[in-house]
Amino acid sequence: MKPFFHAVWLSLRYKWSIAGAVICAIMISLLWSMSITTIYPIVVVVLQDETAVTWVEGEIRSGHESIAELNSEVARLERSIDNAADANEASRYALKLNIKQDGLKSQIKRVSYFEATVKPLIDRYAPETAFGTLSWAIGFLLVVSILKGFFLVASSWLTARVASKTVMDMRRTYYRKALELDQKKIDGIGTSNIITHLAHNMMMVNGGLMMFYGKCVREPLKMITCLVCAAWISLPLLLISLVMVPAGTLLVNLVSRRMKNSTQSEMKGMSSVFQSLIETFSGVKTVRIFNRERTERRRFKACADLLCNMSLRISLYDSLLRPITEVLGIISISIALLAGAWLVLNNQTHLFGDWLRITDTPLKPNELILFYALLAGASDPVRKMTEVVNVLVRGGAACDNLFRTYDIPPRISYPRPPTPMPEHKQSIEFQDIVFCYKPRQPVLRKLSLTIPYRQTVAIVGGNGSGKTTLVNLLARFYDPNRGAIKVDGVDLKEVNPRKIRRQIAWVTQDSHLFQGTIWENIAYGRRNATDEEILAAAKIARLSDFVDKFEDGYQTIMGDDGNQLSAGQRQRVAMARAIVADPNIFILDEATSQIDGQTETLIHADLAEFIKSRTTIIITHRRSSLDLADRVIVMQDGRIAHDSSVAEADAESLQFQHLFSKSA
Repeated sequence: MKPFFHAVWLSLRYKWSIAGAVICAIMISLLWSMSITTIYPIVVVVLQDETAVTWVEGEIRSGHESIAELNSEVARLERSIDNAADANEASRYALKLNIKQDGLKSQIKRVSYFEATVKPLIDRYAPETAFGTLSWAIGFLLVVSILKGFFLVASSWLTARVASKTVMDMRRTYYRKALELDQKKIDGIGTSNIITHLAHNMMMVNGGLMMFYGKCVREPLKMITCLVCAAWISLPLLLISLVMVPAGTLLVNLVSRRMKNSTQSEMKGMSSVFQSLIETFSGVKTVRIFNRERTERRRFKACADLLCNMSLRISLYDSLLRPITEVLGIISISIALLAGAWLVLNNQTHLFGDWLRITDTPLKPNELILFYALLAGASDPVRKMTEVVNVLVRGGAACDNLFRTYDIPPRISYPRPPTPMPEHKQSIEFQDIVFCYKPRQPVLRKLSLTIPYRQTVAIVGGNGSGKTTLVNLLARFYDPNRGAIKVDGVDLKEVNPRKIRRQIAWVTQDSHLFQGTIWENIAYGRRNATDEEILAAAKIARLSDFVDKFEDGYQTIMGDDGNQLSAGQRQRVAMARAIVADPNIFILDEATSQIDGQTETLIHADLAEFIKSRTTIIITHRRSSLDLADRVIVMQDGRIAHDSSVAEADAESLQFQHLFSKSA
């Protein structure tokens, strides 16, 4: 539960709402016990056809009679002590004398209280008839119920406010932390797990916080007020009734541990369901073309069955809590009932002879009835507390997952203080770079490369040769295992990654677009881009060829990931987005692979002018893209196999010739 209390700590910023919820809980608990105590005037006064005045007079009268009897008993025991045959007999009489003297003191105190406090109030305010007393009790109960309902609504709203605001803060915090995770960590977590954390797990934290500030505060206070009132009648009898509490605590703790393990499994099942949904509907065309609908349905069913089984197991453990508490509660009340009934029926104050004193004066039946009513009033909050266990355990497990996943230092560190990142005007250097995605499986092997400012370099090679890995390292999505990457002589590990990324724009083969208009997706490249700059970027990417055909033009909604556009159109929008960023380092990673040859030629003609004033890295398998390059780097098995002009590579490099035949 420690991670959950971290969430509670975060919620303390809403201290006034929490204070209001606690005050409401206190009022509800007091009103709860007050509503239960109305049974006393109804049972003791009204049902015996008495008024409050005759009742208090009867209590005082019976108190004086008890005092007289106790005085007589005290005198008799004092004479018995004087006439005792030996010390043992005198000791027994002395013990009984002490008990009677304690009872006498308590009875005198009780009568004095009734005469000095209760009787004047009743004489002044109480109704004069039994029916009037009943009406007063029912009216009091109605007012208490209305007030309790008001405070319950206020408590529920305030706890919901605290929980919702805290979860909103946590969701924003962990969304930011998810964006700050290094790429290797994101790859390891997976999209489905991130969605599970930020959606499903946050809902469980919300439920846990609502329960913590709601029932977890309110119900124990209700229970405590009832137990305090019961203790006022007889503390020893109350302690006897609580004899099963340790056993109940042990059983609840055992069930909650198993529930926590099942909750962890349920979260994994939810992640699997999200993963199945994401993969199926992001690749629904692939599913359909290979007629794999049945396969995906089976996979989804397997994930859903696992989730269902975990949910059923949690429901089983949750359902066990109520009968456990109810059975233990019945046992406790039964023990108290037997003990109390024996005391009342035998007019006694002690159990087990004179060994255990329960009350100073014998209990009356109406007092015992009120005692049991208060125990019943305490048992209802205990029953509701079983609902708290499940929700708190689930909330704690969700917090544990969140903190374990995100509260770790990223591998891509932010140096303190960072070295200032100059505007790129000199060179990019890769110095003896070694990099592995997996241990002992190097992708780059002691690679060294220098790219002067304003040079356009084409990087070519077979699949897996390390081309894209190079630009991943340049953008600090990953850090090399060994070696250094320097821009204008500054090691990238010494600068804030955001600073180098501000100078980079990247167009990939699978261009990711966002829900929104074409215009919004282009403007995504630079926040303060003017309309003229956006239109200029669109012109270089030749967007007007298809945008002008749309009824809404640049305000056309593209759908999820631009699914209303063709693959080539999406690449051209992504190209415009990168151009409008006006980068110092321009990366084209198979950026025109989906564009037809004629349009590509036109785009290259405009790009040739654009890239003159910046360093450009082109990763390509298309011969036509090499027309933009001043230099070509041929890579093989994580090393540079050839470095020259395109013409020299075409003449001298066998690897280049295999990649680009002269007829291509």
